[in-house]
Amino acid sequence: MKLRIRDLFFSPWKPPLLTNPELEFEKQKEIQKKGLSQLESRLESIELLLTSDKWEDAKLLFHQLTYDLVNFQLQRTGQKEIPFGANLSSFSIPESDRKSKPFRFLEFSDKLSELKNTELDKILTFAIDTYEFLLEESNKEFKSRLMTTLDSFRLIKRIRILLVSLVFTFSFVSFFYYQYKYPVMKDQSIKLYTFVSKENQQTSESRVVSLPVLKKDIGNWVEYEFPLDESMSSFGGLRIDPLEQRGIRFVLDQISIWDSKGKEIYSKRIIVSPNLLPEDYQDFLKIVDVKTASKQMPGEIVEMITTGSDPQIQLVFATLNDAKIIKLKMKYIEAHKVKKK
Repeated sequence: MKLRIRDLFFSPWKPPLLTNPELEFEKQKEIQKKGLSQLESRLESIELLLTSDKWEDAKLLFHQLTYDLVNFQLQRTGQKEIPFGANLSSFSIPESDRKSKPFRFLEFSDKLSELKNTELDKILTFAIDTYEFLLEESNKEFKSRLMTTLDSFRLIKRIRILLVSLVFTFSFVSFFYYQYKYPVMKDQSIKLYTFVSKENQQTSESRVVSLPVLKKDIGNWVEYEFPLDESMSSFGGLRIDPLEQRGIRFVLDQISIWDSKGKEIYSKRIIVSPNLLPEDYQDFLKIVDVKTASKQMPGEIVEMITTGSDPQIQLVFATLNDAKIIKLKMKYIEAHKVKKK
């Protein structure tokens, strides 16, 4: 069957009405397919009997299978079938280009009851070779002599279903890949944890403050001001959770900490040093799920990108007392929307 691209789009979407000869072809194919299914079932049954050492039962089924295979060949070629138990000498073995010739089991049909167990395995192999020959020849007929417009319709239908499935799968995978590679920033929060010192880095939910990060502020500088209660007023380390989402670029221009009298007691800018690392890198105790953006020049504010869902930046410094407010000047932007330098 020669299939054209236009057939996939313009051929009818309803099954065709078959002519009388085509109806007869479909009936012949149905009979052959049913026969092949029965042959396969018989072969499987014999294999199970041999595996279970039920040799006599296997011989009886072999005898029946012999006539089934022969008559299937006669039926598909329009010849008269041979009754069960009749002499098979009139059967003409068909020619074949296959390496394993079909119907070799007929050499043992007259002495089946005398065969030993190992010889039955050999006959089963010959029978399987014959079944595969009949299956191959039947399929050739289905695609040539017995081909109908219904076969063409079914082929086009399968291709259409395959194409629709591929488009759906590609769209599904592309959507989630795009969501992963180019995440859209959502409303979330910044969290600040204070801890005692470099030697005592333990954080807890009792020493945390948070503020919302709003999607509407993307691309704008925002100064986030975190008020501290008395329990958080003394510390020597700060853990910044800049957001809760991967794939977002941000810049942290300045961190400043103020005491209860309005005096700035700590200030730090995160800028690129001459060695292209954040300046005073030794002050950074730990950086988790965050990486610096590429192609940055010394003196510029460090641009960072979150690489996981739990980004953290931990800083240590001399112990601060009477801390009242922490201010962060930050800007967020979806990483894929940043123009390359």
